[in-house]
This record gives sequence, C-alpha cells and structure tokens, in this order.
Amino acid sequence: MIPLSRTRPLSINIFAAAFLAAALIAFVDGMRDITGYQTMMRANVPQIVWTRDAVIVMLSARLSIALIPIAMVWLSGVRFARWMLTALGLGKLLNLPDGMRLIAEGAPADTAWLSSLALGLFAVVMLFTPASNRWFADKGGVDPAVFE
Repeated sequence: MIPLSRTRPLSINIFAAAFLAAALIAFVDGMRDITGYQTMMRANVPQIVWTRDAVIVMLSARLSIALIPIAMVWLSGVRFARWMLTALGLGKLLNLPDGMRLIAEGAPADTAWLSSLALGLFAVVMLFTPASNRWFADKGGVDPAVFE
C-alpha cells in the first residue's frame, strides 16, 4: 500500500473521482427504478428469480466491486489495474452500439447509462497520462542516491 501521505497526481485523483461517480450513477439509476431493472434482469438472466431484494443486492454488489479497482489504483498503485480496467472499458464499448440502437428505435435516452459509460472510459484514460505513468513507476521508496 502506498502511504496516504504520498501525493497522488491530479490524473490519479480524477480517475478515482470519475470511476466512483460512474459507479454511483449506475447504482442510483438502478435503485431509482428497481421494478424496471428487475424486468430487464428477468429478460436477460431468466435463470435467476429476480426479486426486489435480489436486484438491490446485485446493484449493491456492483457498487462494491467498483470500489476494488479504485483501491487498487489509488491506495496501492497496482499497475495491473490499468490494464484490467482498460479491458473492462473495451468490454463496455461493445455495449455502445446496442445502447445507441435502442435509443434510435425510440427507447428513452438513458442519460444515466451514457454518463456512467463516458465517466468510466474517461477514468480509464486518466490512468495513461504521463503523470500517471510516472506515479505507477515510482513506488515511493527511498532513492539510494539520496543520503541524509
């Protein structure tokens, strides 16, 4: 774990804020319309009995799981997390054509979904700025060339 006293670059702080905001938007959007989310989950995953409680637990679990990469990056500076989040971001991009098609067919524009997607992808981009690259490379140890 990187000491909390160690200064994080602005891009790492922006990543954490944007990724958390994306997760919170998705969570609040699902909680705002539990019945609609329940219907969607029944259509997509019919093997599970999607009760109201099951939807709440699933949404809460997704929010909790989103906190893990934030901790991996912001608290520990795990380099692997950048590539894991990049792969997950590319996976989210695969849903973009279907979402746009639904909106084009007359489904109500889901601004929460689009906002969450955009913030999540923006957060991933923040992990590849020059300041982020330097921060991931420097684990904050004592430079052997420095003597007190």
